[in-house]
Amino acid sequence: MSLENSYIPDIIPEGDLEYFRKAGYGNRVGWGKSAAILIVDMTDEFTTGDYGVGREDTGSAAVDANKKLIEAARGANVPVYYVKPSRNFPEGYPGATKRPGARSSVEKKESKGQNINEKLTPLKEEIVLDKPRASAFFDTHLAMLLHNRGIDTVIVTGMTTSGCVRATVVDGHSSNFRIIIPIECVADRSTFANEASLFDMDMKYADVTPLKDVVNQLKEIGQK
Repeated sequence: MSLENSYIPDIIPEGDLEYFRKAGYGNRVGWGKSAAILIVDMTDEFTTGDYGVGREDTGSAAVDANKKLIEAARGANVPVYYVKPSRNFPEGYPGATKRPGARSSVEKKESKGQNINEKLTPLKEEIVLDKPRASAFFDTHLAMLLHNRGIDTVIVTGMTTSGCVRATVVDGHSSNFRIIIPIECVADRSTFANEASLFDMDMKYADVTPLKDVVNQLKEIGQK
């Protein structure tokens, strides 16, 4: 199978690509009949460098890209959903990762870092869900909300690509959604992990697609 339409960063060895070709990976899933945008963890703590877990340069670029995507979605009457890490847990409750101190204090629960970046502020009618773990689908009613609305295609964006975005993409695929990932709309504190994760998800779980192509598809939806 040819991988000419796949997302293949320079870090991927040619020897690895040969195995993916032989196994038939990299197939395109395409768009279905009804789409939604899912914004994952685009909060101040991840999109700025003020809270230790974020990265300013990659985060700010992803914010600007998501702003363009959201504007296109709203213009096409495509629903936008937001998820962010929950802080509604007792002292000492494990966090989404094994990083020490995650969700361990009242101060953390009340942190302004929990706010969605102001450039991406949800509209009053848009749904914002708290999630207890990395995946937006784990122990939330997100899948039910999407299926109830007849959504079959989910455009997943956010931070971080190798963590909560990837977990969400895998669970979204497992929940029978077509998954689209706009390249510029995801980011990571590790540029290597970002590239490797996008490649791997494109091979197995999602269509990794340039933002301009996603925006153009949304414009077509809006004209119907």
